[in-house]
Amino acid sequence: MAAHLGLSISTVSRALKDGPEVRPETIERVKEAAARFGYMPNISGLHLRTGRTFKVCSILYAPEVGDYGEPGFLAQVESLSNGIETSGYNLIVLAQTGQQAPLDPIRRVYAQRLADAVVFSRTTPMDERARFCLEKDFPFVSFGRTELQTPHAFVDHDDESAVFDAVMHLVRDGHRRILLLNPSGGFNYAGLRLRGYQRALVEAGLPRDESLLYHGDLSVRATRETTKQILQRDRSITAIVCGNQMSIVGVLEALLESGIDTSRDGVSVVGFGGMPFLTLSEQRLTYYYQPQRRVGAVLAKHLIALLNGEPAANLQTVLPYVRIEDVRMFRTQAEFDPARILPPP
Repeated sequence: MAAHLGLSISTVSRALKDGPEVRPETIERVKEAAARFGYMPNISGLHLRTGRTFKVCSILYAPEVGDYGEPGFLAQVESLSNGIETSGYNLIVLAQTGQQAPLDPIRRVYAQRLADAVVFSRTTPMDERARFCLEKDFPFVSFGRTELQTPHAFVDHDDESAVFDAVMHLVRDGHRRILLLNPSGGFNYAGLRLRGYQRALVEAGLPRDESLLYHGDLSVRATRETTKQILQRDRSITAIVCGNQMSIVGVLEALLESGIDTSRDGVSVVGFGGMPFLTLSEQRLTYYYQPQRRVGAVLAKHLIALLNGEPAANLQTVLPYVRIEDVRMFRTQAEFDPARILPPP
């Protein structure tokens, strides 16, 4: 390519790296030629010269996307991959199986130098993966906050505010017995949702009732059976706040099997998710939505900034949910664009 352009190899090399010593018109000319000839940098050579792999690893918790798992991860991965590729990085995905401890795949990526940075979710307040990466000075961006004192990069949803908003809306609609479905596992976001729920009860002057708090498996099957049992035991419950997209399905199935209609019987269901909720059910459902593609795009920006030396304390983003009163809009509006209703990250 250097011979074709009549330039030295060193000039072409510097131009491909946007070297400040190369004139802008030369950089443009070199990059046009690179695109035309299908030039790709030799990653092995770059690794030997720089010590970088030019890879980012996203940790997949396999049980979450298997069978009745959470589908949002795939949309997040696509957006994350697109975001880092523009800076010359490739995304690899490493599965954490149900038998592995959360730290196991992180240790493997670090020990085997599989990537320059990692992304992981399902954070806990004192997350051992975050502590490990901080101790080893290994770059990471977590999807979820922690309570660690050392600043680290993260992207998260504003779960506390969303649940507070949901419960206050339900109270204004006349509901007094509101069931909260939260996941087990001690996740940080579950604690934030509980805080929002309890704050709303105090604001509304309602008593705390432990029988209205469920912590457990939020798969479709488990949520369906649990909800049926709770409703059989306590028919005074008139609203249910679901912990994830799969638990929404489980709750709607439980209502159907219990002969309860949201419109006829005045039962309200609230859910959270990162994908358009395409349901054929006519049951009424309020949905707090934060597109996982948007999350992936912000994760990518934070990763590249972190790898380029930006302090982690400057790379902390909490994304608000958008409240959607009727999820049927996903079914009827083929061109629904969340960017029109979501503020910029």
